[in-house]
Amino acid sequence: MELEDLTAYIAVVEHNGFRRAAEALYVSQPSLTRRIARLEQELGVLLLERSRHGVKVTTQGDALLSAARRVLATVEEARAVTSGAWSHTIVVACTPTAVSTYLTDFLADWIPQHRSTRVRLIEDTPIRTRQRLMDHECDAAIASPPVPREVDSLPITRVEVKALIPSGHRLHEPGPLRVNELHREPVLLTGEQFRSAKLLRSACQMAGVQPEVIFECSAGETIAALVAAGVGIGVLSDAIGRRSSDLLTRPLCDADGRPLAFDLAINWVRGRTLHPMVHEFVHDLSAYTRQLRES
Repeated sequence: MELEDLTAYIAVVEHNGFRRAAEALYVSQPSLTRRIARLEQELGVLLLERSRHGVKVTTQGDALLSAARRVLATVEEARAVTSGAWSHTIVVACTPTAVSTYLTDFLADWIPQHRSTRVRLIEDTPIRTRQRLMDHECDAAIASPPVPREVDSLPITRVEVKALIPSGHRLHEPGPLRVNELHREPVLLTGEQFRSAKLLRSACQMAGVQPEVIFECSAGETIAALVAAGVGIGVLSDAIGRRSSDLLTRPLCDADGRPLAFDLAINWVRGRTLHPMVHEFVHDLSAYTRQLRES
């Protein structure tokens, strides 16, 4: 088992496919395929299942993924300590939305001020993000509650659930929107694993409301585009920007008028020995977002 094989395997999983992984590693796709095949042959198990939507990690593949990340992190740390080229790599798990909304501008300021530290982001679903934190596959994770008791957190922001209304729709008017108005309405959601969708379903169940969920997708930009085309009403968090100026954004409330919202935080496992730079990173991020909230 070679380090390059493990690197290739992690890249294929994180990029959800061989083509994008090959582009990221600047290697040919056939050579990447051979490395994965060599790993599977050596271990005697199937690591990945291919589909038209990308790759699916098997149970054995998931076990290797955690171990491979630990191995490469140890090797990388040994090289850094020996050469003195840099001091630490901070690994942060989060959703793609969190990267574009909360991390991009922060990292543009933070990284140049900490040139001896590397930052590696692992983009995943909310559920997998929390699991990566508990499996010690990352140092910190941006996630919403619930989190285990052994996790410490610092606030990032309060996220509101919004309804995107297409131009010309009967609900295209300013002000908060109660879930009662969504009864039998075509609705587009971000998927059950996202907090905004869970809050909507819970509020609708309490109110006896039954929206007609016609589309689910993890990409909020896709939902916004379909709403602009008049397909239905989109429900997603305000962390996702609109693609069309024709869309009206209305705060979504439950039947009693209480806003649907949730807290987002930067989390780390309490009691786990972390590099001091990790603690500096999480405190700096929380302070940065606090300034944004107060401005």
